[in-house]
Amino acid sequence: MYKWFVASYASVITVLSLSFGLALHNVLLIGLCILLILAHFTKEPSLYVSLSKLALLITFHWISQTDWCFSLYILILTADLHDNKSKSTIWTLVGLNMILFPVISKAVVHSFTTFSTLWGLVLYVTNFAVFILISVTLISLIKQAEKLAGERKKLSTHDALTGLPNYESCHRQLKDLLHKESHVMFILIDCTDLKAMNKSQGFQAGNLVLKQVAELLQIKFSEAFFISRYGGDEFAVALTYTGREQMLQYIEQQLGSELPKLTGIQITYGSAVLTDKGGTKDDLILLAENNLFQMKREMWLKREEHMLRSEKLRIVGELASGMAHEIRNPLTTIKGFLQISKSNGYNIENWYPLIMDEISRMSELTAEFLQFSKPHAVHFRVQSFQVCIQRVISLTLSEMSRFGHEVVYVPPQEPMNIWMDQDKMIQLLINLIKNAYESMEDNKKVIIRLYPRDYHVVLEIEDQGSGIPPEQLDQIFNPFYTTKDSGTGLGLSICHKIVQDHDGTIEIESTLNKGTRFIMTFPMASKEESNPAYSSRQKDAV
Repeated sequence: MYKWFVASYASVITVLSLSFGLALHNVLLIGLCILLILAHFTKEPSLYVSLSKLALLITFHWISQTDWCFSLYILILTADLHDNKSKSTIWTLVGLNMILFPVISKAVVHSFTTFSTLWGLVLYVTNFAVFILISVTLISLIKQAEKLAGERKKLSTHDALTGLPNYESCHRQLKDLLHKESHVMFILIDCTDLKAMNKSQGFQAGNLVLKQVAELLQIKFSEAFFISRYGGDEFAVALTYTGREQMLQYIEQQLGSELPKLTGIQITYGSAVLTDKGGTKDDLILLAENNLFQMKREMWLKREEHMLRSEKLRIVGELASGMAHEIRNPLTTIKGFLQISKSNGYNIENWYPLIMDEISRMSELTAEFLQFSKPHAVHFRVQSFQVCIQRVISLTLSEMSRFGHEVVYVPPQEPMNIWMDQDKMIQLLINLIKNAYESMEDNKKVIIRLYPRDYHVVLEIEDQGSGIPPEQLDQIFNPFYTTKDSGTGLGLSICHKIVQDHDGTIEIESTLNKGTRFIMTFPMASKEESNPAYSSRQKDAV
């Protein structure tokens, strides 16, 4: 649109000059007009093209013999300055237009302006001001455009938070570096604890750490070819080296010790160099990623080992504390009786049964504790769960009858065989059934259900007792936790351990004043394992 306006205005000047008989040469004027229009439509902006158009315009101005060309100077100059972004080109074109236009205007025969008149001086100053205004405005616009283009380019190639090259720029620069250098080391750095920091302290704290890491990397690896924010909480460093071992030692010192101390977060990293056989950018990055993964895995294993050791020490502490508390009670009782007997001439006959009861209690407590804590070999055989349950019912029947309770057994319709240590399984069932009838008033029922489910055997033992409060359900399997006056608190802990030794699970459901139900699940033995020839073999476990 703008170019067509210039062409139209040049055509109008040509017509007017010809109409008023001002042109020095009619055909030449028409030819110059056509050349000027064609030159103005060229798609190759350069100083030479602009100078050629200016030469045509000056000739056109001279042949037309009219000062109406001033607007044409302004239009063509504006178009040229828009296409040429060089400041030297801008000032060159503006200067030439400022000098040549008044010179040609002075020389035009029919010009109504002369430098000797006030009007001529005003016109020259006006022309000068217009050209200066155009140049200053265009230069300002060019600066803004260059600044915006630079910012846009930086945003596309650099990370907005740290100002470092981004992921795409990292790959591009690494590719260029490998074409130039053969001894290139690439390092991937991961700020391991940053995700946890973002959750606990917010993203602003994490962003501050990322900025700090970026600044420290630029200080510690100032000779690096580039340092990039590889993505998220990862950074990349590419550098050249002469001594590989010395460089690896320096990296280990800075990333393994210095940076974690300065930032307060854990740093993992993986470095890689290409072999003498060569390789591509992707090979180098893949090797660094593998080394980073290996370091993360090693640190994770060490952390898990530390946590496991801490958990073991915590459990040992709880067991020791509970054991000391439980043994101290009977010892305090015995000590009191001995002090009383001292005042009576060491005659302990009256307190002998009580002292023996306390000693028996300590012995029983110690035996149960050893059974709970001491590792021992258990011998598994494929045996029938129904037979085991029937035997337990027989063992507990007399005690149940004494309290007036009834055992209701709901057997399955098919054999239920599992790998079991029968003695341990009987101990498990007796403990649970004993707890059941001790929690009930007279003339209640204990219901035992056995049924298959998804290649597993499910055993339920349900009582009609007082139930367990919800706040105590999470603690009943803890050692030394008991609600009984005479209990040791190890019975259910032993039951839980027996179930675990049989690769099973145990759950508990309880409703106050209605009862409690224990649900145990064990892997069912396959038909081949249930074969007598197969089941005669033992499967030992510790």
